[in-house]
Amino acid sequence: MSQRTKWLLRDPSPEAEARLFCLPYSGVGASVFRRWPSHIGPLEVCPLQLPGRENRIGQPAYGDFPAFAADAADALADHLDRPYAVFGHCMGSILAHALVTELRSRDVRQPERLFVSSSRVPHWPPDRRYRMPAPGAVGVYHPSMTEEQLADEVSRVSRTVGGTDLHPDLLPLALRVLRSDLEMCFGYAPALAPTGCPISTIGWSDDADVPPAEMGVWQECGPVTHHVLPGDKLTFLEAPAELQEVVEKDFRG
Repeated sequence: MSQRTKWLLRDPSPEAEARLFCLPYSGVGASVFRRWPSHIGPLEVCPLQLPGRENRIGQPAYGDFPAFAADAADALADHLDRPYAVFGHCMGSILAHALVTELRSRDVRQPERLFVSSSRVPHWPPDRRYRMPAPGAVGVYHPSMTEEQLADEVSRVSRTVGGTDLHPDLLPLALRVLRSDLEMCFGYAPALAPTGCPISTIGWSDDADVPPAEMGVWQECGPVTHHVLPGDKLTFLEAPAELQEVVEKDFRG
């Protein structure tokens, strides 16, 4: 199996004008972008698949962000031949930042923009970056949560997103990946690292986990255009028109 097959659900089109590499939040795989269109303006949507989930379930998940960033940069090298941007949501934003800063250290085409959604900056201390879920928050996890608490929240997200509980046979796998991701996130304490490209921050008006105002600190990593869109932490899954407009407009800008 080729590197590109491992990392991308489908081969990028050679006809694409530009590409948007998308990274998911903790505990899930690239299929969370299944409701997104194939293109947003000139950008072909290219979800990245991390090991340890979905079609890569048999491979060990990453234990640290630098290893992920180095491998992902290698895997994407052949697809950086035209303008591109990187999008991440929650943990995906931290993955996206790690990837962008890794690419900055290489002699490759640099991204036009980094899009970060519902995420505090990676250089904040972990105990400030991740907080216990507020009452009513959906899709928010913390390393101190028990397996039962995580299972309850995974089931609640499954009902919210898909209308049904996650199949019982799949729950242990989901919890294993989620626990690994949480440990990786909470153990990550990098220094401030500039992106070298403009940043679009996307906060959500009803996000009970990351208040949009806290995303303003991303300006320490690069020039920021800040947006607050209607919805909660999981609204991005639907690729609402407001989000697509932000992505297209800021990329073109």
